[in-house]
Amino acid sequence: MSKEDEKVSLDAIKSAPVNFSDFQDHNANSELNQLTHEQETFKSELGWLGRLFGGRKEKPGNISGLALVACFAFLLIAYIYPSTEGSGVTFERIFAGLLSVVTLILGYLFGSNDRSS
Repeated sequence: MSKEDEKVSLDAIKSAPVNFSDFQDHNANSELNQLTHEQETFKSELGWLGRLFGGRKEKPGNISGLALVACFAFLLIAYIYPSTEGSGVTFERIFAGLLSVVTLILGYLFGSNDRSS
């Protein structure tokens, strides 16, 4: 019986060592390096506000989102600490003013961007 005719058990195949260094490809390593560099560049361009609201293409959305969060923060502060009645500034007036800004921001964010020329 020749060596080629010998049967190999399944357990022997499962326990056989595999050397992955034979499978490393130069193109794969250069592609991985390029993608890692692009990822790091994108992370550095985002900044702390961009990480929360999105990348460079969404700058108007970033500003609108920040303004929206600020409006809700002001509403919360006005609700928790209401002004005195003698000052003439009530929560209802603050609510109406900030709610108009919120609707303007939402209209800008979700409005149609189709321009017919």
